[in-house]
Amino acid sequence: MTIHTIGDSHSNFGWTGAGVEIHHIGALLCHSFGKQPLDRCDIRNFNIKDDDTIIFCMGEIDCRCHVYKYVGEYMTYQDVINCIVVNYMEAIKLNLNTSLLKLKNVCVYNVVPPIQKFNTFENREYPFLGTDDERKAYVTYFNYKLNQECIKNSFIFFDIYDKYSDSNGFLRKDLSDGNVHIKNGCYVTEALNNMMLK
Repeated sequence: MTIHTIGDSHSNFGWTGAGVEIHHIGALLCHSFGKQPLDRCDIRNFNIKDDDTIIFCMGEIDCRCHVYKYVGEYMTYQDVINCIVVNYMEAIKLNLNTSLLKLKNVCVYNVVPPIQKFNTFENREYPFLGTDDERKAYVTYFNYKLNQECIKNSFIFFDIYDKYSDSNGFLRKDLSDGNVHIKNGCYVTEALNNMMLK
């Protein structure tokens, strides 16, 4: 039995040494995967077998630079996130149904805590849109909605948010790559063992 992470760069960072097979498919938005599920990510293209476990890892880029653009007079950030997460779950289910695999576990990774803009390098292609507190609210609600939808769909919500957030709710610098990613995967490995996914 193999554990596979699938998704954006967060499917890669923090998992080294955790004994997983990584499938980093680029800077993929949850929004984009939800709109074009099999075009953006088709699990049949990976070496996944019956009784394996998969962990879908997307959403951080949405919270960093996508949600803010759509919040306005007619849509709250909750409305935007609800739509993204529901479509994300539908895309996962389409992948599962199309693959015909009999998996041991289907997991959805939390969005990692956001970082504070003032002390972090900013990628101009994927900038920080919204204030630090707005982005933290997006991430908090995104994870709340992911958890709800995982329960509804009998998926496992892979939640290590509290382990990697500082006292203000932002990504701990000492456990990060100095940017938006987890570097020290100690709590990732711990969660894998505690969830008995191996």
